[in-house]
This record gives sequence, structure tokens and C-alpha cells, in this order.
Amino acid sequence: MAFTTKSLRSGVALAGLMLAAGLVLAGCRAEEQGRPLMYKPGTYLGKPDTQLSEAQKRNLSLRAQRQSGSVGLSGGAMPSRTADVSRPRGSDTLNWDALNNRLRQQGTSEPQK
Repeated sequence: MAFTTKSLRSGVALAGLMLAAGLVLAGCRAEEQGRPLMYKPGTYLGKPDTQLSEAQKRNLSLRAQRQSGSVGLSGGAMPSRTADVSRPRGSDTLNWDALNNRLRQQGTSEPQK
């Protein structure tokens, strides 16, 4: 079967037409229908919001409290004043010889005293 120039052009034209039709039809999805196409500045034209039930409001409030790290309206998590924070044992003096020896073994330069 030999292809002629005319049949090749017809095939390309048909493929182009089918591609254009596919693109046009892809823009007609169901979720695209019924949305506002004309906008008014400062005016919400969408569907009205549904009211939340008391249970939904309570659940959202509890969720926000858990995420904030506090139970009251404190504006954020506050550090505890009763935290038991003590210094590590033996931190009063630094053993420079042990530190220098460790650095030499690792192949790094010595620290300044």
C-alpha cells in the first residue's frame, strides 16, 4: 500500500482535528460547570458556607489547643519555671589534655586555650 501526498495530508489533518476536539472536550469536565465566570470585586459569588455544629466547633477548639501546646489562651507555649535543669557532672573544669588528645586522634587541629 503506497501513501500519497493527499492521503498523508488528510491523515495529518484528521489527527489535528481529533487533537483539537480532545482539548476542547477536556475543558468541559463536570467540576468546571456551574462556576462563576463573571466576577464582582469585593463580592463572594460562590456557594454559601454551611454552619458548623457545636460538636464540630468543640472538636476544632480542642484540636487547636493540642497543637498550640497550651490549654489556656496564653498566646503560645510558655517555658516551665519548675524544670529541673542541672549542670553536667564535672563541667566546672575542662580537661584540655584529654580534649587535645582526642583531637589529635581524629586528625584535626588543636583548640586554642
